[in-house]
Amino acid sequence: MSDFLLDGATLLAALGAPFRLRAEAHAILTERANTIYVSAATFLDAYELEQDARAEFPTLRGRLQSAATQMGFIALETSPAHVDRAATLAAALPWPRRILRAQAEMHPATLLTLE
Repeated sequence: MSDFLLDGATLLAALGAPFRLRAEAHAILTERANTIYVSAATFLDAYELEQDARAEFPTLRGRLQSAATQMGFIALETSPAHVDRAATLAAALPWPRRILRAQAEMHPATLLTLE
C-alpha cells in the first residue's frame, strides 16, 4: 500500500482527457491498496495546462473535484506550510508544481506525473 499525489496532467489522463497514462501509472491508479490524493494544487496545475493551451477538457471544467471524488481520489488539504515549503523549491518550477512537490514531501506521498 502506497500513497500517491496526482499532478494536473495525470488527473486529466485518469479522467479520460486529454493525455494518456503510462502503463505504470495506470497500474498504480487501479491498485486498490494504493491511496490516491488530489489537492487544490492538482486542480490549479490542470487549469494552468488549459490556460497554456496544452489541454482542453470542456466537459470537466468546473467539475474536477466531483469527477476526482467519483474516481475514489481523496482530497489532500493545501496548507500555508505547503506554500512556505514550496517557496524554497526551484524557481524554474511553476507554482502549482512547487506546491505539489512540497505536499508530496511533507505528506509523504509519491508525486505521480506523466513526465
